[in-house]
Amino acid sequence: MEHRQENTGLVNSVQKALNILNCFSVEQPQLSLAQISSLLSYPKSTTLNLVRTLEHSGYLLKDAATQNYTLGYKILNLSYLLRSSLPVVQYALPFLEDLQDKTGEIIYLVSYINGQVLYLEGLYPTQRMANYSISGKILPMHCTGCGKAMFSYLPREEQQAILRRWGLPPKTPNTITTEEALFKEVELIQSRGYAVDLEEETPNVKCVAVPVLNSNGHAVAAISISGTVMNMKDELIPGYAEMLSRTCSVLSGKASEFPASKVSSPF
Repeated sequence: MEHRQENTGLVNSVQKALNILNCFSVEQPQLSLAQISSLLSYPKSTTLNLVRTLEHSGYLLKDAATQNYTLGYKILNLSYLLRSSLPVVQYALPFLEDLQDKTGEIIYLVSYINGQVLYLEGLYPTQRMANYSISGKILPMHCTGCGKAMFSYLPREEQQAILRRWGLPPKTPNTITTEEALFKEVELIQSRGYAVDLEEETPNVKCVAVPVLNSNGHAVAAISISGTVMNMKDELIPGYAEMLSRTCSVLSGKASEFPASKVSSPF
């Protein structure tokens, strides 16, 4: 019989296997058995058994040359199945394409889960990054336009819970890193109805974002127009914000279909 963690009902061995998958990142896409064992402080024998099980099921892939592990293709298949279960993304695409056509800039559609931004779709100018997919990327709320737009329209207790869990780590020299500065920004966003990212997550990238609100006035998603600092001139921002606002008003009718509405808050 599986050992279950006390008072939680979670299966310990399953949690350990999931922790292994969570070791992989953009910065560390390939790990050795010893690295996984060290990162999680698991005995090597336990790690080996878990890794072999994950490999057998297709969730990990072993590189024959290096003997290191990467995430397996089964995860890519699950990602496809998950995207197929989100018809709201397909519903939103024509509106995103219209924004992209009118601005010539990058358009992002996001939601949030567990207090972090979840990228659902990105549309790019054909001459730049045309083959790059951002779907599934996770980022903090405080350093992105979409994240700040959504954060500003969440209940105060949820905002505080997000800050307690994730903090305000710097991504660039322009990232907001104090609660005082963040809540001052929240007041500004609420007063004008849109958020701006001024090289706060990526150098030389500027964006404007507007939240998609549910019937309670809480954010469930956001859309942004993003481009280089040179392209995203200050005088364009109000017009872009108005375009985004009109699109978000339409998508608010589908608020219940976004991940933020479907996933229970852990806070």
